[in-house]
Amino acid sequence: MIHTALIRLNMTQLYLLRTGPDGKREASWRVWVLIFLAPVLFLGAAASIAWETRSFLHSAERTMGEVVHVYAWDGWNPWDGVTTDYSPVFRYRFTDGEMTQASTGQSSPNWNFPVGSRHEIFFTPDRKRDVRQNNFEQLWAVPAVIAAMGLVLLVPAFIATFLVLRWLRAPPRVAHG
Repeated sequence: MIHTALIRLNMTQLYLLRTGPDGKREASWRVWVLIFLAPVLFLGAAASIAWETRSFLHSAERTMGEVVHVYAWDGWNPWDGVTTDYSPVFRYRFTDGEMTQASTGQSSPNWNFPVGSRHEIFFTPDRKRDVRQNNFEQLWAVPAVIAAMGLVLLVPAFIATFLVLRWLRAPPRVAHG
C-alpha cells in the first residue's frame, strides 16, 4: 500500500521525460518548451523589430539630408575586427519648415560620408531629432540577423525533437520484479 502511494506521489511530481510503472514513456510539455524556447524567442524578437521598422516607415517622411558633421571613434566588430565607426549628422527641413539637424543615434564603419554630401533619410513628424538612413543596414539588418539566429537555433531544436520522439516511440520497458 505504501509502495503504491509513493509511486502515485512520484508520478505527480514535475518531470521532463519519464517512464511510468507500466513501461510507457512520456514527455512533459516542459520538454517542448525548453526545446523551442530560444528559436521562438529569437524569431519573435525579429518579428517585433521588423514590425517596429515597418511602423516607423509607415509614419515617417522621406527627405534628403545634408551631412554637416561626422563623428568618428574606434570600434570593433566580429567581421572586420578593429574599425573606425562613423555617425553622420544630417541637416534637413522639418515639417514645420525649419532646418534642423539630427543623427541616427547609431554608427557604422560604412558611414564615413563627406561633409556636404546628400543622402535620403526618414524622419517622423512628431520627433525633430530622430532620423534613419534609407539603407538595409539601418532599417532591416537587425531583424534579419536576429531572424537568422532563430532559424539556426531551429536546427538543434529539430534534432532534439527527433531524439525525444524516437525515445518516446521505443518499445516500453517492463520492469521485472
